[in-house]
Amino acid sequence: MVRQENRRTYQRLPLRLTVICQKVGYASGGIYTGSTVNVSSGGMLLEINSRDLREGELLSVDMPVPPTEGLLEFGGRFAAYARVIRVDSRLDGHVNLDAGPVRRIALEFCQSPKLRV
Repeated sequence: MVRQENRRTYQRLPLRLTVICQKVGYASGGIYTGSTVNVSSGGMLLEINSRDLREGELLSVDMPVPPTEGLLEFGGRFAAYARVIRVDSRLDGHVNLDAGPVRRIALEFCQSPKLRV
């Protein structure tokens, strides 16, 4: 078995959190909800119900962080702007009965996420 070198700049953490995204420049609409598959300081991989997100689009991202003993006693929210860098063209097999097929979307943060407590 050949061992592959990890060429990623940032370490990814497997983490399941709810994410709310909105396309930048849309006063209403363009809002998507999903959940993280993994998160790093450079971006995140999401499972999200969307057929119309495209590579290169800019999103505002809001992610609630649950209370964590010794870290964030009361929880908080991460907020950032991110660019869609990959949209899996295949469906991963999951279907949300309300919103349709779930796709995986890779986002790259345009700035460091800000924590609001």
